[in-house]
Amino acid sequence: MKDPYAFGFYSACFALVVVVTAVFYSAAVSPSPGSTANAYYIVEAASSLSEALAVIGIAGVVFKAYGSWKRETRQQKALSIIWDANVAFREIEIGFNEWFFGPTANRQAGNDAGKIDSLLAASSLGSALRAFKKQCILLDKVVVKEHWHWLNHAAQLDILARALSAEAFGAVGKGKVTHTIIDFLYAHEGETWKRTQADWESQMTLIEEQLTSLEERYT
Repeated sequence: MKDPYAFGFYSACFALVVVVTAVFYSAAVSPSPGSTANAYYIVEAASSLSEALAVIGIAGVVFKAYGSWKRETRQQKALSIIWDANVAFREIEIGFNEWFFGPTANRQAGNDAGKIDSLLAASSLGSALRAFKKQCILLDKVVVKEHWHWLNHAAQLDILARALSAEAFGAVGKGKVTHTIIDFLYAHEGETWKRTQADWESQMTLIEEQLTSLEERYT
């Protein structure tokens, strides 16, 4: 990375060279008594030039330093948003395990879709999904500058979480789910469940990869 103070330094050096060269050149080529006066005028002009160059150099240094500060500020802000999104994403993984495999998972079984959605919204998984959605909005607006890319990821996770919950906890026919949730999840033979579970895992993997890529870009 180039030194931001190099421009001002070289400008000052150039001005000094101009002054010294003018004095020696005037004294060498003009032996008349007026040569000293001419040299004085040249030095005065060179001094004005050096002052102008110094001002330009300082302005260049300030402008470049401001640009570097602004870029660094944007980078740090983007990194902060990415890290917060990573934290929210990990909370989804924790909330998922607690929602489907936690000690209270059986209590959700046998409810209708509306009740399951309410329970999901009040759970740690629901909270994590909402927190991640907020971070996705910031990622779109501040980091990647795309209106819907990350928000679509959050919406897709929310849809899949609801679908998985309905499959796992919803009433079957007129009866209720009576087996344990772990048996249900691992022994479920329905094609809908398998597709939804595969979609969830695929979406989580995609989000993790893209978050890692973003973090590497800004570090």
